[in-house]
Amino acid sequence: MSPQSSQAALAALNSARPVLAHFDTPRSAEDLAADIIDLWTGAEASLQALVGNSSLGGQQLIRAARQAEMITLDQAHALLEFLAARDRANRTSYKPTQADGDAAVDGFKALESGLTGGAVPVSRATPTSPLQAAYTPRQSRQVQQPSPPPQPVSPYAPPPAGGRYRQPPGYSGGKYAGPPTIEQPPPGSMPPGGGGPLGSAVPGGVGRTAVQHALAAAETRSRFPKLSMPVWIGIAVVIVLIVGGYLYFGRASSGGGLTAGIEAMKNGQREKARGEFAKAVKDDPKAATPHVFLARLAREESDLTTARAQLDTALRLEPRNAIALREMGLVLFATRQYDLARRFFVRAVEANPQDRASQGYLGCSLMRLSRVQEGTKFINNAGTGPWTACLQPVTATAPPPL
Repeated sequence: MSPQSSQAALAALNSARPVLAHFDTPRSAEDLAADIIDLWTGAEASLQALVGNSSLGGQQLIRAARQAEMITLDQAHALLEFLAARDRANRTSYKPTQADGDAAVDGFKALESGLTGGAVPVSRATPTSPLQAAYTPRQSRQVQQPSPPPQPVSPYAPPPAGGRYRQPPGYSGGKYAGPPTIEQPPPGSMPPGGGGPLGSAVPGGVGRTAVQHALAAAETRSRFPKLSMPVWIGIAVVIVLIVGGYLYFGRASSGGGLTAGIEAMKNGQREKARGEFAKAVKDDPKAATPHVFLARLAREESDLTTARAQLDTALRLEPRNAIALREMGLVLFATRQYDLARRFFVRAVEANPQDRASQGYLGCSLMRLSRVQEGTKFINNAGTGPWTACLQPVTATAPPPL
């Protein structure tokens, strides 16, 4: 650092010294904020003169002074703390604290020490009224000495109440003729609740009776009551019965509607069957079978749109439901979509290889696709059924057999 820049920096720093004098007295939060800002303005002007660059400011200015080795690392850290305090004081919603004031003074003194090449003594006046102050000079703060740790109580110390320690004559004479004794108080002077020296409820100690009562209370506060094994077994049986009954009756309600619908369908009561199947859907929305029977009712009434919608729902619920796959193939076969119907019949046979109807109608779809040899094989394997009509030549007016 050149002598000219050092002198200019020191002169700029001295111009802020009147502001530094404000820190010798207690300051309110508003005054402290203004003093921190003004003090940093002088310190920043001093740093700019020191590095010879008035365009720098803030952290860049401190970094430039440190890189040029004009200040030490500790002085740079102090100045950064000073800058941080200035930034906080700039916020109108922030109230500076004691630490902010200390950081400002320490940063100023650190810069002054760097310019003069040595430590600068700090002289502070004694504050007159530290009340309601956000900042108090260091000399006026009373240092509180830590209180010594409490001495451990000797187990041989006499009880604080209920008895008096009496030293035998041998102890006072240094002869140690016998152990110390505790003189019992006269009758009636002990508080009730004890049965002796250890069972008495004396202040500062816990009697045997109190300990026994505490242990008994802790046992009664257990989280679960102590029950015998047969009782626990009975509780488990009741829970199993409740859960099983719920599952049984829940399924029975949906199964009952499905069974009643199938019976009504066999008896030709189509509307009743449709109502029972709709009830089964309501009882168990995740079951696919009621939708399959609703689709069959619609297909038999030539309502193929409704039938396909019901089968779409059934296959969404159970994609590998063999009956739903076969019914979808029949709906597509009725609309003369033979190749698409063939695919559903193939899936139905894969889901249930024992389903003769799916094999027979798969043969029908193959016959309609002119794959006569394959179709004949599946129809013959399926045996006698409505699908055997597919072996006859198809006329222009004859509908496909279902």
